[in-house]
Amino acid sequence: MSVKLAFLGTGTCVSTPRNSAALAISNGKEMILVDCGGGCYHQISRVGDDFFSHEMISTVLLTHFHADHASGLIDLLWGEMWDPVSPRTAPLTLVGPPDLAPFARACVLPFIGEHTIPFEIHLVELAHGGSFHGSFFTSHAHRLSHTDSSTGYLLEVGGTRLGVTGDTGFCDNLMTLLSSSDTTIMEWSLSGNAATPYHLSDTDFMRLIQAGVMPQKIFITHLYPQPGITFDQQVAKKKELLGAEAGRFFFPKDLDTTAFG
Repeated sequence: MSVKLAFLGTGTCVSTPRNSAALAISNGKEMILVDCGGGCYHQISRVGDDFFSHEMISTVLLTHFHADHASGLIDLLWGEMWDPVSPRTAPLTLVGPPDLAPFARACVLPFIGEHTIPFEIHLVELAHGGSFHGSFFTSHAHRLSHTDSSTGYLLEVGGTRLGVTGDTGFCDNLMTLLSSSDTTIMEWSLSGNAATPYHLSDTDFMRLIQAGVMPQKIFITHLYPQPGITFDQQVAKKKELLGAEAGRFFFPKDLDTTAFG
């Protein structure tokens, strides 16, 4: 089975040329999103690959409910409702941490106003250790350190294991997720020796490397911009810090695609 990834959004909540967090995974017939930051619904049409189309979306997995990871749900629902070419009738499944249902009722559905959504929405809440089985993937939830319910996912696609962290600080469950993955897409929000339980810094990455839990291929997203340097200069500094380990780290930009598995 051929599977591709598209990085719809590799940025943060800060205004930069990079969209907020969103990843698309497709087998050419069905597509899932992991996180759904603002604008990601429109990014899909810009990928320029037949593997990626809004018409293929079956499932959205949310790592947590912050705006830069979830506000694009409003665009997605509204766009699928009113598309005159291919109006959606198939169900849409939303998977997320506990409290997904109250989040959807309080923060997403009010934007639909008086209109009736013409397709079913299935809500699936996953506690730590819970699993969701899709048609071409299985996702396993790992509670991480960002909000009270922030969740990373280990996605099994064919015989390959993809870890997606969303936002997280250094924690034991993160090391378990990383060591269980063949490939990981993870945040590296902070530079220097900043210490916070909610995001990963340079010091945290050195600890993870020394612990021997990093998989063979790591895609880095969610870098907060630094004053006075460009994104490319920021990446160069990260690679210099990584030293001999830099070869297995990749820093994708929005709309980059890669084969998976």
